[in-house]
Amino acid sequence: MILFREEHTPRTLVESVDFISAPGTSPANVYRPGGPAALVTGRCVFSFDRQQGRFTLASIHPWSSAKEVRDKTGFAFDEPEACPVTPPPNPTMLTMIRGPIRDRIAETYPAFACDVLKDDSSA
Repeated sequence: MILFREEHTPRTLVESVDFISAPGTSPANVYRPGGPAALVTGRCVFSFDRQQGRFTLASIHPWSSAKEVRDKTGFAFDEPEACPVTPPPNPTMLTMIRGPIRDRIAETYPAFACDVLKDDSSA
């Protein structure tokens, strides 16, 4: 599962919460397939290490910086010595995002699919 949160602030990305409805990890004696693989925000991409139960900074979007990500993240995360810049999607990926992926997301989140994943290639 890839988590997505456009707003990347200490208010939205917190160290702890009062209630967890879907834990990212479970005790060894609890079978729970799946879980998060990554978290994509408006500033960066984090990968999730299930063994450690922690996020690692995987890439930083071109309009952001490592310092900004650190300052705007309310939880501890691992950071590589040199973090790559998030590459833009290629034409094939854009077609998938604006086509079948958008259509599937629209089943659950119609406003998000319409507003964020619109096909503006004809503009």
